Amino acid sequence: MARMPMVPEDYLNSDSADARVQGDIGDPDLTGLSVTPRLESNASSVSGPKYPIGPVQGYPEDGKHAWRAANDDTIVAAVDKYNSGHQYYPGDAEYMTPQLMKSWMMQESGGSPDAFKTDPFQVNNPGDWDPAKANKNFAGLSQGQIMTPETSADAALKWLHYKGRIDTSENSPNRGRWVPYQGHYEALRNYNAAAGPVPGVPKGADYANSVLNKAWASYGDWQQ
Repeated sequence: MARMPMVPEDYLNSDSADARVQGDIGDPDLTGLSVTPRLESNASSVSGPKYPIGPVQGYPEDGKHAWRAANDDTIVAAVDKYNSGHQYYPGDAEYMTPQLMKSWMMQESGGSPDAFKTDPFQVNNPGDWDPAKANKNFAGLSQGQIMTPETSADAALKWLHYKGRIDTSENSPNRGRWVPYQGHYEALRNYNAAAGPVPGVPKGADYANSVLNKAWASYGDWQQ
């Protein structure tokens, strides 16, 4: 005996039985009298990151703010590629962690869902273009290219490393020269060397302090 498809108990009470068949049950397979459920196109988008980093203080990820966790897996992959590719380990000045990188990303685009989907590290902003970014070792970008979070994260790490190796110290005999990596603070300060609101404070200091303070406040010892 052929098996008939299951029908909801209140099916006959519906104002539009045909609509219920199309909307809730799916399109029937007439050859086998079975029913194939219709899958939503965004079914996979409801799941969170595989490797969650956790929220940055001041940037919630619950409810309508869940988009702020969307790049967690991208960050973890970029950090792993960067550290393993250069053989950086905890204790090395260049060693990066997902916690610091996420804090850095929130500083750049934590208030903009649109930027989060394209260039969350704002490394290829039209108004901030530097020809050195075209060098494959420094960022590997072209001006105005279409960005993705993956491209942004990889290029940002390269650009940060480059910025951390340029001596910008006042009155330094090595000013403008290539030096050993000076640490994340100096690298971040040079990454966004905008003048701060306090006279006498080095350019970019507010930016670097803000990123590092976010990491400490959100994750504790983010260096591990």
